[in-house]
Amino acid sequence: MISLFRKIRQSLLKQQKITQYLAYAVGEIFLVVIGILIALQINTWNELRKTRQYEVKMLKELKSTLEKDRRYFSSQIPRLTIKQNAANRLLSMLENKEENLDTLNRYFTNLRFEVLFQYNSGAYGSIKSGGIDKISNDSIRAKMAGIYEFLIPRSEKIFENLSHSEETEDKLVEALTKRVILSPEGREKTIQNKFSDPKAIYRDEFLHLIQIQKRNTFVTKSRLESLLSPLDELIQLLEEELKEKPE
Repeated sequence: MISLFRKIRQSLLKQQKITQYLAYAVGEIFLVVIGILIALQINTWNELRKTRQYEVKMLKELKSTLEKDRRYFSSQIPRLTIKQNAANRLLSMLENKEENLDTLNRYFTNLRFEVLFQYNSGAYGSIKSGGIDKISNDSIRAKMAGIYEFLIPRSEKIFENLSHSEETEDKLVEALTKRVILSPEGREKTIQNKFSDPKAIYRDEFLHLIQIQKRNTFVTKSRLESLLSPLDELIQLLEEELKEKPE
């Protein structure tokens, strides 16, 4: 009987040790799994932090670029207004038969102001190459695409079409004016086209020149003005997004 009790006791002790071992093993596995999950979570946090930093960096670069382009476009509008006023003044000289050589050349100079369409698409190009999906704000992505994939390319095409009249314009200027050497005091000598005959306003080439300039200036000014509002809207969206996503 004593021997039987001993065997039962030994069996229970063995079972207890196995149970303790299994509990220990399960505990070890649980700790390993928890460690792996924590490591994965930390890695995910780090990736999200890097993505956020990249996004903030790109948004800041885009905002800076847009602000510079906006300032440039805006600065050209007063120059275009001067060109418009010059064209209207020259036209009124013809209508009123005003034969004044000094006035004619002064407004002719204003008429010939050059206005270039230029912008910087570098920031948007970097965003596209890095993955536009990394910009989390749907409105910003849509507005960017609208500006850089449609509005600006469309404007470039319009200005390119306008430039086709430059050869005709140059020929008209050559027919109406003469080259003269100007020697401004304290400055480098320049060669410019100037009217030498105030009666040139009655020639058909004069009216043709004004016609080209009025059309091109109106289209250019209207197009630049149409870009300002979309740029302002995107800049506003970027400002709001950057406030919500500080580095």
